[in-house]
Amino acid sequence: MIRNFHRSAALVARAALVVCASLALSGTALGQAAAPAPAPAVAPVDKVLCIFDPSGAHGDIYKFADSYQAAALGFGVRFKLKAYTDEVVATQDFKAGQCQAALLTSLRVRAFVKSTGSIEAIGALQSYGELKQVISALASPKAAGLVKQGPHETIGILPGGAVYLLLRDRKVNTMDKIAGKKIAVLTHDQPARTMVDIVGASMVGSEVGTFAGIFNNGRADACYAPATAVKPLELTKGMSGGGGIVRYPLAQLTFQMVARSADLPADFGQKSREWVASHFQEGKRMAEAAERAINAGLWIDIDAEAKMGYASKFRDVRVALRDKGVYDGRVLKLMKKVRCKGATAGECVEPAE
Repeated sequence: MIRNFHRSAALVARAALVVCASLALSGTALGQAAAPAPAPAVAPVDKVLCIFDPSGAHGDIYKFADSYQAAALGFGVRFKLKAYTDEVVATQDFKAGQCQAALLTSLRVRAFVKSTGSIEAIGALQSYGELKQVISALASPKAAGLVKQGPHETIGILPGGAVYLLLRDRKVNTMDKIAGKKIAVLTHDQPARTMVDIVGASMVGSEVGTFAGIFNNGRADACYAPATAVKPLELTKGMSGGGGIVRYPLAQLTFQMVARSADLPADFGQKSREWVASHFQEGKRMAEAAERAINAGLWIDIDAEAKMGYASKFRDVRVALRDKGVYDGRVLKLMKKVRCKGATAGECVEPAE
């Protein structure tokens, strides 16, 4: 399965880059870690789980769903797995009721459950440790109401990996220097468009299959990407003339399972969220392995002042998107609480988001 990782990562990055980028999960690690669930007390109900995996039924995301299928049976649901290589089609089929649950990127899930889709808010979480705390909090029974919206609820959240800013010129590494530069942005990605507007940069519209070429060919000065996309999409070409990757996460990406609550047993969602959260470490290890594989000379470390500049602009983006109804204010407050635990300076002494 590990042999399939680079192929899956490349396709995932093409399918949902910038704030909706995807990370191919380690199906081997997750599958082996899955403990068998207890046998259901009553006969399980039959449902369909639509799974977005660019490699279809041979990909690592689908293989994680396969291990999840065994656990779900113990919680009272016998899922039939249905693989999709196109996330738009998977989302449409879920909307149409052809499947009662779907495994999608967090950007797509936000249309159904805004709260959990807000986890990927720009600059909201700086580490996998912070992400784990938030996922654990949302998997708690106390948060059951927070992960539901209308008929839908999020029944599992997986780490996807951090997204970083890639530059053709490593000297352009602060917010003030980015002003006026050209950034490759997916045309349908509202958070990214808002970010570009706030920092005073210029958007170079791109699609899922074109952003890498735009960056590598110099039509954009910067782009966003998870570590898993760097090698498969040959993004080092765009950085070969003195560029690099700013070691400051723009966002934490996740895969999420969303379902219609009425289609599942009453206690299924809670059991599912706890089970998926228990596999956080395996997904984190895969993300960190991709980051370690990047040539050390490409990483750009920035000083405390530059980090404060990033944090300030990111907060402006989050507030603007919260006010537009894109991000959920309750989850932004939760993430700020996690982010500011033990901190006494900067945004942590400012009013809540």
